[in-house]
Amino acid sequence: MTSPAASPAAPALHPLALGGRRLVLATVAVVALVAALLLALALPAGAATSGNEITRYDVEVDLARDGTMDVVLDLDFDFGDDPGRGPYLTFPTSMRFDDDSDRVFAYSNVTARSDDPAAAPDDVNLEEESGWLQVRIGDEDVDDVEGVHRYRITYTVRGLVNGTSTTGGDDELFWNVLSDTAIPVGDLSVTVRGPADLTGIECVTGPRGARNPCDDARADGSTATYALGALPEGQALTVLAQFPAGTFRDVEPVLRERWQLGKAFSLTPWTGVATAAVLLVGLGVALGRVRQRGRDARYLHQVPGTTPEPGSGGVASVGLGSSSREMPIAVHLAPPAGFRPGQLGTLVDERADPHDVTATLVDLAVRGYLRIEEIEPGRSGAAEGEDGSERESEDGEVDEDTTADATGLASSWRLIRERAPDDALVPYERALLEAVFTDRSRVSLTQLRATFASSMSAVQRLLYEDVTARGWFRGNPSAVRRNWYVTGTVLTLVGLLLTFFLAVLTRWGLVGLAVLVVGVVVLAVAHAAPARTAEGTAVLSQTLGFKQYLATADPDRLRIAAGEDLFSQYLPYAIAFGITEQWAGVFQEAAARGASVPAPTWYAGASGYNPALFWAAGGFGQSVDQFSEAATQSISAPTPGTTGSSGSGSFSGGGVGGGSVGGW
Repeated sequence: MTSPAASPAAPALHPLALGGRRLVLATVAVVALVAALLLALALPAGAATSGNEITRYDVEVDLARDGTMDVVLDLDFDFGDDPGRGPYLTFPTSMRFDDDSDRVFAYSNVTARSDDPAAAPDDVNLEEESGWLQVRIGDEDVDDVEGVHRYRITYTVRGLVNGTSTTGGDDELFWNVLSDTAIPVGDLSVTVRGPADLTGIECVTGPRGARNPCDDARADGSTATYALGALPEGQALTVLAQFPAGTFRDVEPVLRERWQLGKAFSLTPWTGVATAAVLLVGLGVALGRVRQRGRDARYLHQVPGTTPEPGSGGVASVGLGSSSREMPIAVHLAPPAGFRPGQLGTLVDERADPHDVTATLVDLAVRGYLRIEEIEPGRSGAAEGEDGSERESEDGEVDEDTTADATGLASSWRLIRERAPDDALVPYERALLEAVFTDRSRVSLTQLRATFASSMSAVQRLLYEDVTARGWFRGNPSAVRRNWYVTGTVLTLVGLLLTFFLAVLTRWGLVGLAVLVVGVVVLAVAHAAPARTAEGTAVLSQTLGFKQYLATADPDRLRIAAGEDLFSQYLPYAIAFGITEQWAGVFQEAAARGASVPAPTWYAGASGYNPALFWAAGGFGQSVDQFSEAATQSISAPTPGTTGSSGSGSFSGGGVGGGSVGGW
């Protein structure tokens, strides 16, 4: 007799799976336990059974040459004093075969019939989950079946027979009929009929791994019979039927590769080539495009900051230039003619950010469209009526809004409209002025914080459209970045999904990771995607030269014409470039050295403010810088509300397949 191939044990019989309407008692008094024990001892043996029980379990198996098993199971199910719906059986659909694979079993043609379908319904309900097939017999809506009923269950199963390639010797059926039973099973018999005479049989029972012989095991030609009087709870029944090698033609275990993290991302020639191709193509396209389309163009054979003479008859040569950080800069004492601070601030960093909007607001004040007033600490501005006028208190005094300044700065400010928008304003300036004041004539920064943010995006959009329409960018910088961010986000999400599904279903997870990497890289370079035209680069060179002048101006060399307010003219540009305090400091120091520096007419300090002492009071540079920061915070704040092994080992009582039986 050849050694059988080891196989997994059959599933356990779990008492809770018996279903029915039996109530499980959590605690019982000691006296009740003693009384129940005495009563049980006094009753005849037949009356001691109270739960579900299998009183007869007869299995007949017919083996075909291709290893298919046709099984007929007759059982007598005793509901005892626990009525229910009927019996159930569970069969394993897979088991561990080796470190890499699971052995798979396929069940089909499952039928059931009871001795009295009217009293004991015999509907078949199949449910497969976590490597097990559960066959429940009965009607979900009928849970009061009682007494003893006979059931016949038939089914076909493939994958249980071990061929020579598995055993290394004779072919065999090494089968766990039942294992780890949770309800008693009595009068067990198993009959196996094969296509050839048997070469060996064995039957064992007991706890898992035990080798206790069954009550009877006989072979007669091609038929083996096994018998066992009773199978206690927690014990198993395993049978072995061996046939000459080659009896079952071309029978091989049906194997399914087990998922493992390492294998999901296996580096093979195919996955390596595919992963490399995705990375090379994806990163090549992304980085190549951002390098070509994301680099600024410039006029060749021109001094930086200059453009070809109009009407010169020559066509400007345009080439890809260096970044702005590598551009040669010559100091300019004035901004590029005709351009506003918000426009140049957007040109420099390719973003219409809140500082550009704040610079535009101050520029409008310098040009006479509004006035900025500083309010004493703790007073965020006069309260206003619906028409924007100051509201008086009952005693006739102007009522001040004492709401704490939301910016957290020591002072607050209010904006007062001086004149209505006119045709001198470009669209984004008009939109800003109208959004700040709406139907009021004055507004504090605290009030603006609660109302303006919803208009901020519209002003920024118009500013982007303005710089694009001037031909400074190849495409709208905001739209270009958005397209790259959308593309990168889509690629990242697709990469995540591909990685998950390819890793779960195949060994090609690396390809999904490659797509994910491409998506992340696209997101990382999206900020560099906008590019300036040659015209934009020329204006940028002048702008950076002017910025350098503002940042490094010497108080001793200021050229201030009589009556000229150079400080106010260039302050909005300093705000846009982020060098407000430096520019104000130049004039503060010049005034301290005795230079005649005019006081701004568009700015009023707190109570007691004297324009004549504007620069002498000191600290104005800090105040303007604080206003810039407070205004930026206010206009950008969010608006509230929004197997077995092959067999040289000994017969250990474990076989393939198996199953359990219970009641539900």
